Amino acid sequence: MIFVDTGAWIALLDRRDGFHQRALAFHESLLRGAHGRLITTDYVLDESVTYLRRRGSARLVQTFRVVLEQSRSVEVVWTSPERFWAAWDLLVEQEDKAWSFTDCVSFLTMRALDIGRAFAFDSDFREAGFETLP
Repeated sequence: MIFVDTGAWIALLDRRDGFHQRALAFHESLLRGAHGRLITTDYVLDESVTYLRRRGSARLVQTFRVVLEQSRSVEVVWTSPERFWAAWDLLVEQEDKAWSFTDCVSFLTMRALDIGRAFAFDSDFREAGFETLP
């Protein structure tokens, strides 16, 4: 399993993103089964959709939904109330970090599912002890 972060989704979908080519190349290996299932959260999806929409691209938002609905390899983990509050606590406890609330939800989800790698361009994942790819 590999966790897919907001920046990876955006890079895959938005040709204007600076990581677009790297994301596409890495995604090819994921399509061939490298790293197994792609795990993401409802919070990552929220962040991704909001970002794409604010960039003025309702078309990309719709494309993203189609990709998610048709994918057999993407699993969305929905955030429970318990994980929500645990992420809140983590955010407060790590006041020296610039982590977002979504990051904290992601980190706790990864730990709960024993996922050590993230498809991410965000250094916060490395700071939290995870390997980032590509």
